[in-house]
Amino acid sequence: LEGKPIPVTREAVEQAISTLTKRLSGGGTKDLTMQPLGTNRIIIEMPGVEEGEREEIKTKIELVARLVMKNVHPQSAQLVNQIETQGAFVPPAYELVRFPKNDKDGRPLPIEDEEGKLIIENTQQMLLSTRNIAGGEHISKAIASGRIGEIFVNLNSEGGKRVRAATNAMEIGKDRMAVVLDGRGLVAPTVQASLGKEFVINGLSGKEEVKQVLNGLNNPLKNPLIIQSERNVSARYGEEVINQGVTAAIAGLLLTLLFILLYYRFAGIIALLGLTVNMLILFGAMAMFGATFTLPGIAGIILTIGVAVDANVLIYERLREEMTAGKSLGNALRAAYEKAFSAIFDANITTLLTALILLWRASDQMKGFAITLTIGILASMFAALLVTRVFFYWSQKTGKMKKLTFMNLIPEKTVDFMSMHKPAFLISGLLLIGSLVGVGVKGDNALGIDFLGGSQLTVQLEKGQDLSPDEISAKLNELTLAKVATAQREEVPNSDNGPIISIKSDTADVEQITEKLRAEVPILGEKNAEGKYKIDISPETISASLGKEFLSSSIWALAIGLFVVLIYISLRFEFSFAVGAFAALFHDIIICVGVVVISGTELSLIHVGAFLTIAGYSINDTIVVFDRIRESLRMKRGNIRDVMNVAINATLSRTILTSVTTFVAVLVLYIFGGAALEAFAFAIMIGVVVGTYSSIFIAAPALYLWAKARGTNLRSELLDANMDMAGEIAASAIGKDPKPAAE
Repeated sequence: LEGKPIPVTREAVEQAISTLTKRLSGGGTKDLTMQPLGTNRIIIEMPGVEEGEREEIKTKIELVARLVMKNVHPQSAQLVNQIETQGAFVPPAYELVRFPKNDKDGRPLPIEDEEGKLIIENTQQMLLSTRNIAGGEHISKAIASGRIGEIFVNLNSEGGKRVRAATNAMEIGKDRMAVVLDGRGLVAPTVQASLGKEFVINGLSGKEEVKQVLNGLNNPLKNPLIIQSERNVSARYGEEVINQGVTAAIAGLLLTLLFILLYYRFAGIIALLGLTVNMLILFGAMAMFGATFTLPGIAGIILTIGVAVDANVLIYERLREEMTAGKSLGNALRAAYEKAFSAIFDANITTLLTALILLWRASDQMKGFAITLTIGILASMFAALLVTRVFFYWSQKTGKMKKLTFMNLIPEKTVDFMSMHKPAFLISGLLLIGSLVGVGVKGDNALGIDFLGGSQLTVQLEKGQDLSPDEISAKLNELTLAKVATAQREEVPNSDNGPIISIKSDTADVEQITEKLRAEVPILGEKNAEGKYKIDISPETISASLGKEFLSSSIWALAIGLFVVLIYISLRFEFSFAVGAFAALFHDIIICVGVVVISGTELSLIHVGAFLTIAGYSINDTIVVFDRIRESLRMKRGNIRDVMNVAINATLSRTILTSVTTFVAVLVLYIFGGAALEAFAFAIMIGVVVGTYSSIFIAAPALYLWAKARGTNLRSELLDANMDMAGEIAASAIGKDPKPAAE
């Protein structure tokens, strides 16, 4: 009222972050990070932005897309003429807004020429009411109508009521209602009937403007944003760490492939070819979608490689069984692929369902993992079930493969795993209680800056000066800090100053970090004649990049994903199997989180990808064991517990081989990947060990005990389900209803 600016509220900042995330995320492929800075600013970090994308991104950020509908003054043309020619005053409660003139066909003429300059002769001013009939907050959805420069708008019920009330009070065929976007008049048609929730706006210049306006209308900002600065930012974990990580990841992968080649020999070469096809599809699809490779994405790649290797191991261990049974090579290959199909299919589909739920429901930071994993799962199924089979077929037909020989490091011995469930449950119970207590005792101390927020120290260097983020990080690692701090180097394009070093840390560590840098970094310790430091180190408060919304969306996504997986397992197997899978997954995640927290590691974004990888690995491993249990119960007679034991032992070689290869690959990353990736690799290694243990000692016993407690005969249920399915297939083949109508 007194001309003072209205302060920006915390809710307004959160709304802006939510809106910009939808506008800029690219469907989750961009993996952007946003953090509130101070009280009215936002840091937006987008990896992999090309020079040509900058202007488009800036347009999306600054676009308010405030669409309003207003009454046009009944005598607008006459009054505007008096204002323009005679200097008359604008009537109270009205304002002048410029609109495009129409051409001879009634279409709006462009307001700007090819150089973007305003064409005054092609525009006209109108007097509009300062009160709005309806605004952007009343828009339910906006979509392109199919005609150039035209958008179809659907209002919510409140907006529909407002428009209907306004047009009912107008004189049909005479009064006009205007549509204004960000202060620019679009159209002002004469009202020909009482309007409601739906209407069409036009006057936009081409597909690009329609696209931008649609993005804004569907994700409107309540407050206009001003870009204060743009910078080129170094990688969060430093160039040296990235190089170490890439080298370690490649070394781990090569070690895994070398083991497969030595263990499976010629079949290992075919597995290598299939994995190559898998990776080509994955990286090609990621490049096509413009996705950036970040830590959650790398986690998705690691899980994809693990699933792909596991699929080949499943097929080859089946192939070993079939050849041992005396089948010819051709028949053994055919039987191996047929019998391994259900395990590969179910394991991959459950992982794929989880990825799709994450893609639909999770926050942007988790979508990179979900997209990578979705593409990777589809590619691995194609490569393992089709590509490798074609290579085997060609090799056999051309005579290059007459026999196959494998190594066998795992002795064929039946271990009574089911009888070990009591000590196993006791150990797991103690680990679960210890994990929950450890997490509870640590509380906020277990969370890093990504979850809690803190301070950002900004160091503006002078022209000609420079500092390496790795040099700053080395100094920070010498300190005993409350939270792990990270340093990044930022460059402002066309600036007269040098680069900026930004350090994110806990607020309690600011003074200690500042003193350390002043004392041990020469250019930061220099003073002028007045005794003041030449270079400022200015701290500002930053909020959590993984706040309440992230935690909420993550928990909901995982909960929905788990529910969908349980339904799938119940349909494909039986409900008792779903209970066993849930017990194993819950067991693995809780213990892994507990071990990581108790070890003194702070939870951050890097652990989100690790825990998602562990969840995918746990489900995959459990489903493979369950598939063999299901098959054994259908095919073998005898005590159910004994048959389950035989099934677990039959998959033991596959379980150990997959776990060892995955563990070794991640161990290389842990040893040589640098300090930042050490935490990531450590969490996954714990997950591999715990996941392998749970699929043998927890999942199967939990399945057995649950079925026993319910009085369920697993073999009978599986056989009945099999007969029902066979009956339905047979009935559909002859066109009859498989179930007779009740009399």
